[in-house]
Amino acid sequence: MALDGKTMDVQQVFDDGKDWIHSYMMEYDDDQYNKDCEYMNTLYPDMSREILGYVREVCDREEYEGSPMFDEYPDRNRILKMVDDVYEMASYLENMYQPIMEEDEEIHAQEHCVSCRGQDSWLKNLITAILINEMHQRRRRYFKRKKALRPPHHR
Repeated sequence: MALDGKTMDVQQVFDDGKDWIHSYMMEYDDDQYNKDCEYMNTLYPDMSREILGYVREVCDREEYEGSPMFDEYPDRNRILKMVDDVYEMASYLENMYQPIMEEDEEIHAQEHCVSCRGQDSWLKNLITAILINEMHQRRRRYFKRKKALRPPHHR
């Protein structure tokens, strides 16, 4: 079979076509995924979007070649340090969003969810969730880029 003046066997044409289609679909999927992530981030409540800005600032500082953020299994203590860094910037939100209660109301611990009881504040829990989501997106982008830069015989 001749294509563009070159002789190729049918299997090679099929394989080349498959690679082209795969590359095209992966690029389309990435574009769609990125647009989807950005749109979904706009759906965060105002306070969460504010926290996302701080999370992105901390992640920007941690996004470099060899960063522990890209380890196969990121270290929990490193993540908690990043949460603390974000918390330092966002701690003012802790008091701004306290539940408003009437004078005669009381909070009974047994009436609240188990995840609300513990050492960390609700704000640190929210920061952790937003941070892990942001890390997941950045890790996906990082590993995809890293894979694309590897020579084909190492993929």
